[in-house]
This record gives sequence, structure tokens and C-alpha cells, in this order.
Amino acid sequence: MKKFLTYICLFSSLLLVLGIGFEVMLRRIPNSYKFKQEIIEKNSDKVKNLIIGSSVTNCSINPVYLADSTYNISLSGQWLRYNRILLERYIGQLPHLQNVIWGISYQTLWIDDCISQDKISIANHKIYMGIETDKDPLYNIELIATGSISFRKWSKYYLLHKKTMACDSLGLDHGFDSTERSHAWLQDIPRLIKGHSASQEPTAEQTFRDNIRRLNDVAGLCRSKGINLYLVIPPVHKLYYELTYPAQVAQMHTALEEIAAKWDNVRLYSYFNDNRFGDDDFHSGNHLSADIGAIKFTQILQHDIWNNDSVQTKSPVHSQRP
Repeated sequence: MKKFLTYICLFSSLLLVLGIGFEVMLRRIPNSYKFKQEIIEKNSDKVKNLIIGSSVTNCSINPVYLADSTYNISLSGQWLRYNRILLERYIGQLPHLQNVIWGISYQTLWIDDCISQDKISIANHKIYMGIETDKDPLYNIELIATGSISFRKWSKYYLLHKKTMACDSLGLDHGFDSTERSHAWLQDIPRLIKGHSASQEPTAEQTFRDNIRRLNDVAGLCRSKGINLYLVIPPVHKLYYELTYPAQVAQMHTALEEIAAKWDNVRLYSYFNDNRFGDDDFHSGNHLSADIGAIKFTQILQHDIWNNDSVQTKSPVHSQRP
């Protein structure tokens, strides 16, 4: 029995050592969370324009074509909860910040970075950005918190020697380049829409209200600092738009228009159904390609934003359903 317990202890110790080693190796793999944090911290005295949001702005707004001293700290799968926390954390450290561009997608207002929806996001924000929204200590251990995803990440970097992070120095994610587009991207659009449609669960409406509150909180924070806030809905592919639910699109626009009307430092720019974008501009149904579509879109956005004399001018909306 004593020998058996000894073997158990040795085996457990070996597993612990292997687990610690694996965790250390995971932390050394380049990732967008840590990289975006470094961008804003290393350039805090330069930032004039800041792009926040999820993947729809992570790949679709190219700082090079927008304005001087612009940085894109959007992250794939980062929703309004963490967008707000990040801005609240850094806004006081950005003395030259003038404009915040906040990307909004079709599903944004009905999604939250919470335990029931995205445990992986919670873990990554806690580990790599130091943002803690849950006290569970297990979120400090990537191997446990992300499970099989951590093994795929480890294999991709150490065994396959592939990139795990494709952002450029200003934050644009080139993992969404046209060369990275799936051959079946058009056929995949119906599946995307199904996953992006607002949930019919009772909690969905509460999530919507929480997100509207977050948008208003940020609008108020920006106003107190003399900063303009631009709510931007990037374009989606024609087929994607045709499959959206009109009621959800209308609710999204109405809510954002009300926020823009409430705050004199906020404007809404919607390009949701903009017919200036075709197949060649997209990486997927709701993502522009970083190397083609993003350039085109950013040039349009740059013209629309900077050519308006006053932030109080009525916002252009290009996505009304006929």
C-alpha cells in the first residue's frame, strides 16, 4: 500500500510539473490580447484616435488610411463589456486622445462576455490583459480554462510552426486577409446568420439593456474628457444582409440612433447594407478583408468622419432596408 501511494505521489508530481511546463509554454506564444495591450501602453503618449470593438473592426478599419496616430485595439470576440473596461482603464493615460471609433456588429447588442457565453474570453482577458471580471482562480490557468483550445494553440505554434497572431504594428489583423479566405465562405453565410441572430431566451433582453447602458456609460465618459465617440457599423455581404431579421436590424439602428441623439459628442455611421462593397472586399459574410476591403472602407470612413464640421451634425446611415 505504501509503495502504491508512493507511485501515486510520483505520478501526480510528474503531471503537475508537466502541467506547469505546458502552461509556461502557452504564455510564451504570441497572442492578440497581449499584443493589443502592448500597443496602447507603448504608444499612450501618441494616441489621438482609438479603434475598439470586436472582429468586425479588428480587420476592417486600417489605421494607416484613417488618420495620424490611430491605433486599432479591437479584438475578435471582444464585446461591449470588455470594450468599456479597456477604455475606462486607459483613457486617463491617453493625454492626446481625441476620437474613439467603436465598431458594432449585427449581434453585438445581444452578446456579452460572461460565463454563460464565453469562458475563453474571460480567461484570456484575465491572463493576458489583467482584466478580472470573475473571481474564480481557475481562470488564471489557461490549460484548465480553455481546455482543448490550449492544446490546439500549443500544437499550432510549437509543432506546426504557424502564426498565432497576425496583427501589424497599428493593430490591424491580417489573419483576415483575402488570401486567408475560406473557399466556402459564401456557402457559410447562412450558418453565420443563425449564430448571429438575437437569442429568444428571456436573458437576451436583459443583455440588450446592459449593453445599451455600457454604450451610454462610455459616451458619458468620453464627453467628460472632451472626446468624440463614433459608433460605426461596418458593411456586410449582400447575402448576409438579405438573411438578417429586419426586426433585429431595426432595433439595432433605433437603439444606436437614440444614443447618438442623446449625447452631443456621439455620432452613428452605419454602412451595414452599403452597396459599394462586393465579393472581393470580404473575408467572410460579415468581415471585410484586411488587405482589400479594409482599405476601401477606411477611406470612405475617413472621408465621412473628417469632412463633417461638427460632431452634432446628423449622422449618415447607409443601411436602411428598402
